[in-house]
Amino acid sequence: MPDVEHAHTFSFDELRNTVQSSEGPVLIDFWEPRCTACRATLDTIDRLACRVSGHGVVGTFNVHENPEAARSLGVETVPTLIVFRDGEVESVLQGAEKIQNFVDRIDEEVFFGNPPTCET
Repeated sequence: MPDVEHAHTFSFDELRNTVQSSEGPVLIDFWEPRCTACRATLDTIDRLACRVSGHGVVGTFNVHENPEAARSLGVETVPTLIVFRDGEVESVLQGAEKIQNFVDRIDEEVFFGNPPTCET
């Protein structure tokens, strides 16, 4: 299990249902436990989940536990972040650095460089 507090840990069925039914964006971090970059990205994803709470869904999906499901979504490398909107793939980011840059851009553009903090 990932060490996340705010991001939802999805099963494949939950992921499909959420992607199809969510009114806001759904950001899913595809990762696996043996991937060092993936584990580093989990903290970033968890902070993002706290920040966008109520405006979208942020979660994680363990590709090691569900390799066929991940392949069916086009995930071939990890970490991969897929943003879904209206049930469709809106964008795909691969690599920890790209994912961190994406989250930093959200912090700057949405929160004007002053993102809310997540108290645990």
